[in-house]
Amino acid sequence: AMWDRIVVFLAFLAHHIDAARLTPRANTIGPSQHALRADNSDWMAEDASILRDMTLGEVVLPGTHDAGAYALTSKLMPGSRFPTPWEAAAIAIAEDLGIGVDRVITPWALTQSLDVLAQLEFGYRYIDLRAGWNGTAWCAHHAEVGVPIADILNDIATFMREHPGEVVVAQMSHLDGFPDAACVDELSAEVTKSLGEYVAGPEWAKGKAFGDVSIGEMVDSGRRLAVVFGDGDYESMGGGGGASKTTWPPEVLHNAYADADDPTAVMKYVRGKIVEYNNSSGEAASPGTMSKISWILTAQTKTVVGMFEPGARPRSLRELTERSRPAFGALAEEVVQSGCRAGNIMSVDFGGGAGDYAVWAARAMNQMPGDASCSLKNHELTAVA
Repeated sequence: AMWDRIVVFLAFLAHHIDAARLTPRANTIGPSQHALRADNSDWMAEDASILRDMTLGEVVLPGTHDAGAYALTSKLMPGSRFPTPWEAAAIAIAEDLGIGVDRVITPWALTQSLDVLAQLEFGYRYIDLRAGWNGTAWCAHHAEVGVPIADILNDIATFMREHPGEVVVAQMSHLDGFPDAACVDELSAEVTKSLGEYVAGPEWAKGKAFGDVSIGEMVDSGRRLAVVFGDGDYESMGGGGGASKTTWPPEVLHNAYADADDPTAVMKYVRGKIVEYNNSSGEAASPGTMSKISWILTAQTKTVVGMFEPGARPRSLRELTERSRPAFGALAEEVVQSGCRAGNIMSVDFGGGAGDYAVWAARAMNQMPGDASCSLKNHELTAVA
């Protein structure tokens, strides 16, 4: 925290940091945008002849990172992971400028622009849900408290009911807010109550590993939703969760992300992970699991400081992501043209907008022959402006 304050102080000395560069805070808890539609709402049903015999460990699914962070309040989310370095920098800037912390944090905490139902209707089939205990109820969160988890579960249930040929993987992690075991059990029970009729859990799988369950089996049985529950790659940091009769333990899904705000660095990382995945014969990190590669930019201390500096620096994660969209889209096209699969999950921010390339790319990858040879190579990339 001390280093972040030093960075902020130096930025103040070097530039006239102007609070006027902040965009007015919008009412981020607003009407649902699920009326927006795309022609990918039933793409798995349309591609059923290709997908039926594929397992979760073989298929490629487009997904949304921090899917619930499409609407945030001004209340900070407590937890052992808060504040991260960029969040600490945002707090320091807000205190020095005498403005609300949310004015600095929210632009970098919002990761989606559509609600979860709309994300699913746009074709995304992996949903990354961060569930935090706000003291009285479970809510989505990303630095700040968001919409009730119950609303998101209702969105998922609506989609499952209206689109019987679609398969979804939902991961519920980052169980922040210092919940006790009873609270975590309550969340698990809420998932089962809202989605139980669609859930394909370990009991339903009857001994099959998570990644060995086929798309056809899930569709035929009506159990088309796989829920991964717990803190996944972050289990060493605590938070609870894990396997039950209806939910899968966090270790069945492996995440790879660059933790960088530089598009060139992130694309180099993504390219390397794709080459690594395909050189391992297209298998996930471990048999019976899924591999997720995150095509996302992550705010850093310098990113937050930069929003107040003169010039054309991005002032939000959405602006940063939109600027990088053409380059990321070109990389996705190169991956497809090279006969490669981008892991099992392509996770993006702002699905239905800047992340649109993930849906068509995943569909194209699933249509590749099983013995397709990946010709993608690691090389230096031209910096993205």
